Amino acid sequence: MTTTVFEDVIVRTTKLDDLPVLHVFAASQAQTKLPTIIDYHGWTTPTSSELVASYQLVEAGFRVILPTAYLHGSRNDGTDLDRHPEHFWEIVGHSVAEFPRLVDALVTRGLTDPDKIGVMGTSMGGITAAGVMATQANVQAGVSLIGSPEPVAFAKDQVAQIPAALLAQLPADLLKKTYAQIGQFDLSQHIEQLAGRPMFFFNGTADTMVPYKYVEDFEQRFGETAALKHTIFQHADGGMHHVPHKMHQAAVAFLQRNIIG
Repeated sequence: MTTTVFEDVIVRTTKLDDLPVLHVFAASQAQTKLPTIIDYHGWTTPTSSELVASYQLVEAGFRVILPTAYLHGSRNDGTDLDRHPEHFWEIVGHSVAEFPRLVDALVTRGLTDPDKIGVMGTSMGGITAAGVMATQANVQAGVSLIGSPEPVAFAKDQVAQIPAALLAQLPADLLKKTYAQIGQFDLSQHIEQLAGRPMFFFNGTADTMVPYKYVEDFEQRFGETAALKHTIFQHADGGMHHVPHKMHQAAVAFLQRNIIG
């Protein structure tokens, strides 16, 4: 009879370069230099919402870092995000800009192999993951779950839903500046940055929160290009804003195959 031994997995609340994170790792590998995944949570969801995938990633041989997004959790300054959705893109921008700080801190501490780094995220975190792939050439592979690789198009559709009277009150150049800022990490505008690095997308075709049309358009426009030669697109027909367990498993296997080998 074969006995399977499950090693203890540690979830530690800590900071990296003063940024609050959950650090998830196998107990025996606390100080071992490991392949590392930085995994981003969604809009108004807790950092811990990514722990299910984190446990699978640790079993696959990774160290996992779950950053707390700007204005979320311990970083919230009293802002009620449910009443202030206008902060959405500012938050994504913060996460993309902070990614190198997390990596530098991990590498400096000897915890992360700088040649074996991946990024993952769900919903807002999936948008963030695609943004990281558009801006950070040192990331080996990425996973975007129920996110969008076309954030400018998504932002413009959000603006189109704002009542005209409210829209008229906005500063004339605000939207132009906002789209330009988002465009800096729009993967569809910087497709050459992907450069054939492996990317995994999963979306539900009936998702009303982050509509499927953005990743569908992205695949149709770039799916045959060299930049996307190692990109995988998965979808659930009629699926809503939810990631099935089997897709978490597929994403973990994808990262293990393309980063650890």
